[in-house]
Amino acid sequence: MARAGGNDWIEYGERMDRVTAHVFDHLDDALDLSKLAEVACLSPYHWRRVYHAMRGETIAATVRRLRLHRATGWLTHTAMPIEEIAAKSGFGGVESFTRIFKSA
Repeated sequence: MARAGGNDWIEYGERMDRVTAHVFDHLDDALDLSKLAEVACLSPYHWRRVYHAMRGETIAATVRRLRLHRATGWLTHTAMPIEEIAAKSGFGGVESFTRIFKSA
């Protein structure tokens, strides 16, 4: 990637913040990479490269992290059964949820 000037990185940062906010607002929706590129006002190829370079993780890792963060809130602040939390978090089952939660 070509080295951008300071103002370019600020602009990219703002664009990536918009993507992260959009993902957070749509955690239960299917991930639409074209829509995320549109939110960032970049081509799909370019925004994924910029996102990974600036965030240090892929968009899929961000979604997983945000879902785990939300699930942590449910675990600590509700009486919701772990089976329901795993299902609402998109992890399929308790086993996969527990494995991913422990690894995080």
